Amino acid sequence: MRALVGIILNTFREAVRQPFYYLLAGAALAALMLTMRLPFFTFYNDVDMYKDLGLSFILVFVLLAGLLAAATGVAREVEDKTAQTILAKALGRWQFVLGKYLGVMGAVAVAAGVLGAVFAACVYYRVELDAGPLERQYALGGVGAEVAAFRARQVAQALTVVPGVVLVILQVGVLAAVATALSTRLAPAASVALSLAAFVVGHLAVFLEGAVRGGGGVTAAVVHSILTIVPFLESFNINQKLSHTMVTPLDAGSPGAAAWAAVWVYVGVSALYAVAYSAAAIGLGVLLFRRRSLS
Repeated sequence: MRALVGIILNTFREAVRQPFYYLLAGAALAALMLTMRLPFFTFYNDVDMYKDLGLSFILVFVLLAGLLAAATGVAREVEDKTAQTILAKALGRWQFVLGKYLGVMGAVAVAAGVLGAVFAACVYYRVELDAGPLERQYALGGVGAEVAAFRARQVAQALTVVPGVVLVILQVGVLAAVATALSTRLAPAASVALSLAAFVVGHLAVFLEGAVRGGGGVTAAVVHSILTIVPFLESFNINQKLSHTMVTPLDAGSPGAAAWAAVWVYVGVSALYAVAYSAAAIGLGVLLFRRRSLS
């Protein structure tokens, strides 16, 4: 167990020290801050659009950081001949692969957590920007129940980004597991490319399945085979519900509170799927790595 923890911590430190990690995190922060004041011309529904856009920003930048770290972890150790030294110290290959994956996920969770906190603060402020003239007057200098209700709405809107950020981490976790498994055999560039292809196909699975439904031939068989292997990533996408459904975490007993509870039930089910798929991908990666010669 100590050896596994050592691999996890070492991989985490390596991931957060990479220039691309800070470059992508900085780009995501800049995108969130710049679009916070961007008008969307949606007639006082700019907050909904901003939440949807912000979660997409976080997903893209955290995904790239996670895939780059996952795809280079095992492959770089093998190329540099350091894997032989590490595995010679009573460390199993499964521990090596699992440790690399968990270390990357630690870096992913930190990046997503920081970006999520900044994004929640931006949403809180964006509610005030999107408010009507009367509401803005209350927010800036009013007192009483109206102000308390307005501030509660700001907090509620900010809290609704939390499930979205959790789903981002789960989705990146699935794809990082794929990249880690591929990196046991392939070069980093190939692992990143195939993982990004899985990301695209995973989100288009519904449309691809509909396009070949009822069809036959080699093309349909190939598409069905690919869809069976590739993760169904649309299960991690509830941006529409978080952005355009009134959820009120602070108002117990209301329909909005019930919607908030339903969101977390959905997140829990998605987490089970993510853990199962990631475990299968890492298991496959361990099998591939066991068959690989390190000499």
